[in-house]
Amino acid sequence: MTTFPRRFQNQSAFLLQHRPYSETSLLVDLFTEKSGRITAIAKGARRLKSSYRGVLLPFQPLSVLFTGKGDVKTLTGAEPVRSRIILSRDHLMCGFYLNELILKMLYRYDPYETLYPVYERALDELSRKSDAEFTLRRFEKYLLEQVGYGLHLQRDMSTGLPIDEHVVYRYLPEVGPIVNNSSRSDGVLIHGDALIALDQEEVFTERVRRELKQLNRTVLATHLQGKPLNSRRMFAQLYPGKDSAETQAKHVEF
Repeated sequence: MTTFPRRFQNQSAFLLQHRPYSETSLLVDLFTEKSGRITAIAKGARRLKSSYRGVLLPFQPLSVLFTGKGDVKTLTGAEPVRSRIILSRDHLMCGFYLNELILKMLYRYDPYETLYPVYERALDELSRKSDAEFTLRRFEKYLLEQVGYGLHLQRDMSTGLPIDEHVVYRYLPEVGPIVNNSSRSDGVLIHGDALIALDQEEVFTERVRRELKQLNRTVLATHLQGKPLNSRRMFAQLYPGKDSAETQAKHVEF
């Protein structure tokens, strides 16, 4: 495990989740720019006059200071650095989904400095109600890359040839895309143009959206090793008819 100095300099962070730790304190999970995902005790945060009240909120850009040598640090300071990023309706659920992926996919105290700005950009895009599914697929792509499970989007893994936009591939989560044939039924069927669109971050057609959603769901499920995503369950409860064409047209799918 990485050894940290006893006192950390202020660094940018976002709150991922918090839960009661005692009658007066909170246990918080933060995604920090330099130290990655950390867990810390915010002492006294539940008191009415705590300086943390109204600060330790999801999607609030923070500057934080924490201390300690163990796995659980002590938060010694947190203050907003700009206005909170406001997410509404489906986009709020998308934000919680991103937070849950970070909590379940990233190791604590490993730096993910290139992923941090991708997360911040994703929240900003969701707040502007941009194409949320495009934002989610791109974030998932970079997240998988950061944890060592990067998607293979440029070449057929059986032949080494570049992906052909007109060819249908079978994407195997532990291997990558291979040209589809009748000898296999596992993996995910996906057109070459969908792989290219995600690789080059182009605008998604409706078919590409469906295929990339299924691809990323399958790959993430493989690496989550059966851990359920509560944000997806909550979304399904909010929109029980989400599989209908009418609901898909109204709500984001993740």
